[in-house]
Amino acid sequence: MFSAGKMLSTCRKFGLAARRCKFASLFLTLWLGGFAASSPPAFALFYGFNQQAQSYQHEGESLVQSGNYEQAVSAYTQAINLLPYDAVQGRADAYFGRAIANDVAGHFDQATQDYGWSRDYYLKAAQYASYGGNSADSGLNGGYDSQIGQELVNLVRWRATVNPRSSDYMDDAGPMKLWDLRKMPLKVFIDDSQESGWSSDLRDLIWRAINCWTNVSGSPVRFMTWNSASGADYILTRPTAGGQIAVGSGGYTSGVDEPTEPNMLKQSKSLLSCRGYDGNYYSQEDKNLLYNLALHECGHALGMGGHSPSGQDIMYWKAPIFKLSDRDGNTIRRMYQGR
Repeated sequence: MFSAGKMLSTCRKFGLAARRCKFASLFLTLWLGGFAASSPPAFALFYGFNQQAQSYQHEGESLVQSGNYEQAVSAYTQAINLLPYDAVQGRADAYFGRAIANDVAGHFDQATQDYGWSRDYYLKAAQYASYGGNSADSGLNGGYDSQIGQELVNLVRWRATVNPRSSDYMDDAGPMKLWDLRKMPLKVFIDDSQESGWSSDLRDLIWRAINCWTNVSGSPVRFMTWNSASGADYILTRPTAGGQIAVGSGGYTSGVDEPTEPNMLKQSKSLLSCRGYDGNYYSQEDKNLLYNLALHECGHALGMGGHSPSGQDIMYWKAPIFKLSDRDGNTIRRMYQGR
């Protein structure tokens, strides 16, 4: 999202059960709803457990990553049905996973309902943690659960105001900024250093991902390679220290405005979390995640300040897909129409 100053920022990507979590601060901080507790719950309530349910949750995650979204919905449903009533953490995670699967499958209303259930369980887990369960043995992390619960409060409210079935998401995705078309093709530097970059095979993968935005019919977006950060319009690097990206986040994109034109971009920079420099140590899943992350963050670098409400778009805040949708293309065309 665009910040209040001259920077735009966003974060991206997570698989929740594995705690690879990302949350973009979608909109204004809103009041926090939750469960009232009249007395401290028994410690056993902190994390009810069912091994078969956990297996179904893992199956759901794998099915989402492989593109089998309807089957993923079914797997998460099996997990939810098996989890005991006191499994507040497990239910929070399972409803969250099913919400994503429903969104990417195109079941927007069901996804919204699941996000609401997930919100309630995360906030309940945060309350339980405050009564002594916030430890490694309890399975709870009160700060983590409270943060996600509050983000889901915002997310559910936002979803009541947007239309995932419109021809584009320009009116739903927050503030937009633009590049001066006279700067096309934009000079792109993909870091090649051991400290903060990638080996040649991974740089090729990132280059292929961001170039998807140049293949949209009618889009004026064009890129060219650049051999250093100096003079580059768009810079992609790995984070080199903690705190550069929010805890658990996968990506962060910032932009600097032209000095005399606050709605025009002078430079964008994306930080992409990943396994490291050498592609030889990447699994296919690692490469898929990096490709997906680069494709998404490039949308922000081009000026998209927020996210699509549809799980079928790459600019959805958590879309495990590897190509641009028609709505992605329509949005980038509409952004630059008449420029």
